[in-house]
Amino acid sequence: MGKKDILLNDFMSNPHIFADLINGCCFHGKRVIRPEELLPLDSVQPTKSNQGVYSKQLRDIKKLLFCRAPAAILAVENQEHRDFRMPVRCMRYDADEYGRQIKAIMAEHKAEKGMSCFAETDFLLPVLSLVIYYGKEEWTHPENIHDMLDFSRIPESLRHEIPDYPIRIYSVRKDIDIDLFCTELREVMGILQRVDDKNAMKQFFYENRDAFSKMTEAGFEVIITCTNSRKLRKYMSDNLEGGIVDMCKAFDEWMDDCREEGIKKGESRFALLIQKLAEENRMSEILRAAENAALRKRLYKKYGL
Repeated sequence: MGKKDILLNDFMSNPHIFADLINGCCFHGKRVIRPEELLPLDSVQPTKSNQGVYSKQLRDIKKLLFCRAPAAILAVENQEHRDFRMPVRCMRYDADEYGRQIKAIMAEHKAEKGMSCFAETDFLLPVLSLVIYYGKEEWTHPENIHDMLDFSRIPESLRHEIPDYPIRIYSVRKDIDIDLFCTELREVMGILQRVDDKNAMKQFFYENRDAFSKMTEAGFEVIITCTNSRKLRKYMSDNLEGGIVDMCKAFDEWMDDCREEGIKKGESRFALLIQKLAEENRMSEILRAAENAALRKRLYKKYGL
């Protein structure tokens, strides 16, 4: 598990963030799931290999929805990279969870009645698993088990008889409407959507300064890791007070440094260009390059600068 996944898991494990995520993705922002109804569950699940060997697998986040009684299992898998096995992974995660429930019910019958069984009157808690994908490459497939199967040699009528297993996958960059969120998940997802475009990220910061000025350390940690900025981490420690970060101030300082670094890089680049032109005795082009951005761009490309 990568550092980004670990930090996202920690951030999204907060019941307020987790409820906001489910409501935004599944219910168009309607407050169906409430934070106080979510109880933590051990994310370690027993599983069995094809050779019959038992082991453990780690789910990213798993919660029990408790509405006056246990009601459902809600789980989230965070993915930075495309995994073309994902439908099978999710199907197995869910099947193992149902298997765990069956074993618990049978053990309860054994303790009460002295007989291990799963009766007609026994029911399982439903399981909902979401995949949150925040990678760069577009996730076009697979989105279900059928996307992974080779149907080329069977009759079309038989294809319709083969059970499918769709997954609920949400691409942060394409599928998620951040305005459906009401916690700082909105700001974190907004940065994840713009992480490759500094100008767009800067504009998003300034349009949401009030929210960013009250960001928690957990949310800021996700942003630091996703922007891969050591200096932003330093500014966080300088502007952390009572578990809350004034991210606007930290971001302003970071952007000032970025601008200074950009100026220095630009000056160094132009100095190298002047040196190249001088070596070729093209003195007249030095002044033209200083005044003409398009010419500079062409010369930078020509000299590989």
